[in-house]
Amino acid sequence: MTEADIKKTNELASGTIINGYRIERELGRGAMAIVYLATQLDLGRPVAFKVLSAELAADTDFVSRFFNEARAAAALSHPNIIQAIDAGETQNGLDYFCMEYVDGETLQDIIKREGRIPQAKALLWFSQIADALNYGWNLHKFTHGDIKPENIMINRQGQAKLADFGLARVDGHDYSGKVVMLTPLYAPPELIRGEQISEDCRPDIYAFGASLYHALAGTPPFPGTDAQVVIQRHLTEELEPLSHRNMLIPKELSDFVSSMLVKDINGRLDSWLLILERLKHLSTIVSAGKRPLSLSKKETTPDQS
Repeated sequence: MTEADIKKTNELASGTIINGYRIERELGRGAMAIVYLATQLDLGRPVAFKVLSAELAADTDFVSRFFNEARAAAALSHPNIIQAIDAGETQNGLDYFCMEYVDGETLQDIIKREGRIPQAKALLWFSQIADALNYGWNLHKFTHGDIKPENIMINRQGQAKLADFGLARVDGHDYSGKVVMLTPLYAPPELIRGEQISEDCRPDIYAFGASLYHALAGTPPFPGTDAQVVIQRHLTEELEPLSHRNMLIPKELSDFVSSMLVKDINGRLDSWLLILERLKHLSTIVSAGKRPLSLSKKETTPDQS
């Protein structure tokens, strides 16, 4: 394959050496990029090598989002955040982002296989992700922009890691493109309405709550295959309590998840530290096989209307 062919298709064959990385095999692909397992030759370590798709490489807005992912990840250093390694453009015009390779699978894949995640395991993983988000918010006013089970990786040691920072905002590394992208199953109502939300972690808290709901129930809070129908449900439909979808969930845990899914942003939980503390408390009690204590008044579920 010639350099011109590679640039046209953005397909990289096994054994291709590019900017000090040897391509081993494809790991996956989506609408925006192809991800390969590669070897960083100078250090001899496996890495994930992400290449922007050929269709989007000509769109400056998508290129901006692609490199924002690298800048946002590079600004954060936490054991539960996938670490950035390198980013740039090759001599033949490929836009790439190299990151830590996670030997594991996405939370989405695990939910599909197992149906739903046991409470203790889900609370452990989401405590780890909340810790990462609390770190990012406190140090950098970090917001992710697209929290969902597909963007949570679980490695073979059972550790959760947050991925995909394409829509992230980090102080000094904001994404300023015009692209508006939402994942309907986890979309915060205020972003669906097109409201401009800056330096506010509450939209992320909604998506985090929707993801935890999905993990524990086996279905998202507002399931569906029609994006417009799902979006409308987020805006207008009363949330079915988590404990109604999964009868094993204690009411206190169900109410806590509901408190992150309040439609009015002003009535929603607004602190990653509070969420982290509550998750750890619930995790300890669930692991001990006891019923959780009642939530504080602030954490009860406000009216969903």
